[in-house]
Amino acid sequence: MQLIPIHTRVLQPPKDDLFAVIEDSVPTLCEGDILVISSKIVAIGEGNCVPIGIVEKTTLVKQEADILIPRDYWSSPLTVKCNAFIGTAGIDESNADGHYVLLPKDPFLSAKKIYDFVKQKHLLTNVGVIISDSHSSPLRRGATGISIGYWGFAPTINHVGEKDLFGRELKIEVSNVVDGIAAAANLVMGETDECQPIVIVRDIPAVTFTDEDKRTDHLVAPADDTFRVLYERFLESEST
Repeated sequence: MQLIPIHTRVLQPPKDDLFAVIEDSVPTLCEGDILVISSKIVAIGEGNCVPIGIVEKTTLVKQEADILIPRDYWSSPLTVKCNAFIGTAGIDESNADGHYVLLPKDPFLSAKKIYDFVKQKHLLTNVGVIISDSHSSPLRRGATGISIGYWGFAPTINHVGEKDLFGRELKIEVSNVVDGIAAAANLVMGETDECQPIVIVRDIPAVTFTDEDKRTDHLVAPADDTFRVLYERFLESEST
């Protein structure tokens, strides 16, 4: 698998032309490529930015979070956004030139628009798009990439019914392809002033390309989530 970081010009908040940047910066794509794009430049492309000083960040976090989990030992609550634990509901001040940059309003719709654009421009049959963000994991230090929206391919591989090395039939195993790709791409994107918010991922094994909306193969509702014990009482408080 190849990871090809793409250097772009700096996108300027509160709104800039993302598609012009993609057209100017992304070289010719190949069949089977997946384009991983930072959620920040997608949000700037959509104008989803708020000048610092207009509203308190804590207020924005409460507005944007899908689930809000208070924690007295830390300066901000734990938040769930886009079916993931993402700090401050994804609101970021870095590389934002005096703005709060929020996440894209509908990351899957955003991914589909970019997918349609690159598929037509590069005359491709099989191509994918991932919008990525970074998050921290419990009991681990540091951030890793995670997908918040995607289009063009199946996000998982179901191994149920296959056999392991010793002939044992697998019962529940599913590979999370989309987040694995996002995590790999995040390593070469960087976190500071690299200005590489787009990564071409090439020669990915065992990816199935499709025009269908496949998010239900990947995303899990709280009622079906084996980790819901960690946050379910805050779901109840949100609904009261």
